[in-house]
Amino acid sequence: MLNVERWQDAAAFETMAAEWNALAARSLTNTPFQRAEFQRVWWKHLGHGELNVLAMRDEAGALAALAPLFVDPADGGTVRWVGGEEVADYLDVIAPAETMAAATQAMFTWLASAEAPPWKQMVLSNIPGWTPTPDTLRALAAGAGWRAEVAQIDVCPVIQLPGTFEAYLEQIDSKQRREISRKLRRAEGGEDAVTWYIADAGRDMAAEAEAFMALMANATPDKAAFLTPRMRAAFAELFAVMQQAGLLQLAFLEVNGRKAAAYVQFDYAGRIWVYNSGIDAAAAGALSPGWVLLARLIEHAIAGSRTAYDFMQGNEDYKYRFGGKDTPVLRLRVER
Repeated sequence: MLNVERWQDAAAFETMAAEWNALAARSLTNTPFQRAEFQRVWWKHLGHGELNVLAMRDEAGALAALAPLFVDPADGGTVRWVGGEEVADYLDVIAPAETMAAATQAMFTWLASAEAPPWKQMVLSNIPGWTPTPDTLRALAAGAGWRAEVAQIDVCPVIQLPGTFEAYLEQIDSKQRREISRKLRRAEGGEDAVTWYIADAGRDMAAEAEAFMALMANATPDKAAFLTPRMRAAFAELFAVMQQAGLLQLAFLEVNGRKAAAYVQFDYAGRIWVYNSGIDAAAAGALSPGWVLLARLIEHAIAGSRTAYDFMQGNEDYKYRFGGKDTPVLRLRVER
């Protein structure tokens, strides 16, 4: 039996950080977005409503599962994941596979009890397709006489990485393989000085984060609109804490000393999680800096024995041209 301990204070993220991250590393949905650092920064900058972090402990008092939730006051009270919908690509109950069913049941039972705050609907987004959580909650809701539906809302294209970069090139479409090779030769064998690097602690990471956000805002009007002052503050702190945890890869490609392309990604649990990107078309000239940097980052991941390269949410064409295969992302909606 799991005992539910309710936290309504943001101190939960720091007080439980060590056991939280140890649990996240053993969880079925083991992604960077389940870690305490990420959740703390999201709540600090982007959270609203009533925080309800459910810590579920076994009879010995050990942390067995977590359900980081909040109640959004919109629409009469909406239960959502801490992490939201726009910033965290994967969210779920945090529990090992053998505990998922009991943890999901405990979360649902608590939400249905008088102890829970008032709510009318539950909207849990960005649940990866490999977890049983949506089906479990849908069945529990049906048993309570509530309306429930599960819908696919997006995909995350993922490359399964082989042992060498040459083997990776062989596993993608031959036309795409030739195109990548051509762009690499053109960029790295021409007259322009093309270099790339992953920023480390020896650099001014705050300045590097600002440079990344400038490139991101320059990439598309949608990205520029997304980077509100509040979002910029969240990203700046997120990059800092993930750097401190040893999980951040902030990569730039420079053309003649000018930053032309950038990727920010997380190096976690043996795979790379591509979080966002940016580009300066004016600095790129006739080159393809985004493609060149991406190819080198995939090569770097393979050299580091990473097993997968997850492009995360979005079905942009380039993700498939580089060999991504879709993983569905789901949303559960329950109405009382």
